[in-house]
Amino acid sequence: MDQVRRVFPLVRRTARGVAVALLCVYAASGDAHAQEATLEYRVKAAYIYNFTKYVEWPPAALGSGPLTLCVAGRNPFGSVLFDIVRGEEVAGRPIAVRVLLEPEDGCHVIFVPQGAAAPAYLRASRMRPVLTIGEGADFITQGGIISFIVEGGRVRFEIDQEAADRVGLRVSSRLLRLARTPEQPVR
Repeated sequence: MDQVRRVFPLVRRTARGVAVALLCVYAASGDAHAQEATLEYRVKAAYIYNFTKYVEWPPAALGSGPLTLCVAGRNPFGSVLFDIVRGEEVAGRPIAVRVLLEPEDGCHVIFVPQGAAAPAYLRASRMRPVLTIGEGADFITQGGIISFIVEGGRVRFEIDQEAADRVGLRVSSRLLRLARTPEQPVR
């Protein structure tokens, strides 16, 4: 019960952050790009932004520029991710969003949507302090760190703590408690 009491304030703050982000998205719904993103991707965009608050990068990995969120291949967010992070900071750094057509350096976070070449982006970021986020049950087994799973119409996520440790990222225990436990392959 004590564990539930400790986690509940984080869940409430995270849920409040997601709700505020979604309200901002709906307020901007007159924008054609915002209408392109489905509710699922609006929620995922809010989660991605919030993940950055609960992950620590090695100081040398951040450099002096912004924290860069990259979207691999097609951009399922429209302008939603750009809108959510506009004017926001993480650890005193502004946040920048880029869309990549192929793997490249300079990203602190890479979101690989379903249908993008996940192995290529994961290979390019292997052994570098990059938070890799993708979709589907196989993203973590391919080497990703966080994978979105849609269950019963709700967006959930799994975290591979060992993958994060391997690249020098420190994931907050608060975020780990909210994650669904990754399915272990049957041997």
